[in-house]
Amino acid sequence: MDNSEIVSGLKGKVALITGAGGMKGVGRAIALKFARHGVDLVLSDVRLQSADKHPNQLRTGWQGIESVAEEVRALGVRCLPVCCDLSNGEQIANLVQQTVEHFGHIDILVNNARAIIGKDKVPITELSEDVWQHFLTINVTAPFILTKLVAKELIRQGKGGRIINIGSNSAKQANPMSAAYASSKQALVGLTQAAALDLAPYGITVNCPCPGPINTDRVSYWELAQAEAKGVSLEEFRASIVEKQGAKTPLGRMAEPEDVANLVLFLASDEASFITGQAYNVDGGILFH
Repeated sequence: MDNSEIVSGLKGKVALITGAGGMKGVGRAIALKFARHGVDLVLSDVRLQSADKHPNQLRTGWQGIESVAEEVRALGVRCLPVCCDLSNGEQIANLVQQTVEHFGHIDILVNNARAIIGKDKVPITELSEDVWQHFLTINVTAPFILTKLVAKELIRQGKGGRIINIGSNSAKQANPMSAAYASSKQALVGLTQAAALDLAPYGITVNCPCPGPINTDRVSYWELAQAEAKGVSLEEFRASIVEKQGAKTPLGRMAEPEDVANLVLFLASDEASFITGQAYNVDGGILFH
């Protein structure tokens, strides 16, 4: 049985996905999953500098959201790629405006983008205020603004809608050297719950998948530094993380982007119409609450 047989109500919908440009990212996995179910897409991401791209992206000439747009169009749906700096409120407002003007409506918002991790992986006594503020801006303030603007449009349309915030298991349990990241993701769960209550009268659901570690190609400044210190390639260091994390996970492997995309697809479907304000773990059994 494929997913088309177990989810409904998606064909012809329009979804806006942030952080959608990674070659092996959660945003791309969600975009492909939606496209296979007939969802038209607006894909957004920041324009990365070469230093912030994974080596595989540089080697293959990966063009971020433009490359993902080509893939989803090949699956038969319409797609609008829009570069957007989520630290800029004016650009966020323009992103939502372009979505509605281009497609005439919006039905689904997926707040997937996150700040690049690594500079935050220090003890709280060494965490700079600039890094702290950046994580709150990208991981909390941007989803708040997008939720506010998209919700207004969904209310105006009068047909309900779906807002899905991609959290983290750090939203449930912090780790050492994660003050900025964990605080931002825990705040995102609070935003999810409050928005779910505010928007419930309009048939708009708001939920928050909370993945554990995921095998993506999003660059981490910490991983780059560790690989350099050990004298190995980023790919080699990343492979060691994937192996170690799999050994620590009850289900025996690290999460893949598709694992998160599967839950997002369900939460966006008609089958999830009575689910709102929830933060679901997608971590292979690492956490149970």
